[in-house]
Amino acid sequence: MVFAVAFLGGALVHLYFGLFSPHSYAPFADTVLWPWLAELWRGFIMANIGWLSLLTAVFELAVSLGLFARGCARRAAVLAALGFFAFILVLGYSWPADGWWEDFLKNRAGTLVMAATLAPLLRAPDRSRRA
Repeated sequence: MVFAVAFLGGALVHLYFGLFSPHSYAPFADTVLWPWLAELWRGFIMANIGWLSLLTAVFELAVSLGLFARGCARRAAVLAALGFFAFILVLGYSWPADGWWEDFLKNRAGTLVMAATLAPLLRAPDRSRRA
């Protein structure tokens, strides 16, 4: 439930930033782990950030709704969220850092904690089925 609300909040944030503050996505290129992805971010992503941020909002809304569901929908939403976390692990949160340890603490550790907290839902029993 906590992650469902968090992804719903993320959808609203991406909707707002996509419509009213698209330039706020630019600093993510500074914390990405791979140079080629930083260039892709500065070029293609930022040139298309308006519709890409709205697409991200739709994705996060779908994950949120899936996490509120049961069965296969919830499992698919958990897998989608874990994939999103994997991407964020590479991208970072755009917090400036001096050195790899500070970068890890600011831009990556929280994502690992969230993924580790969410992953057990893949094995959680589905309580929606009644005998």
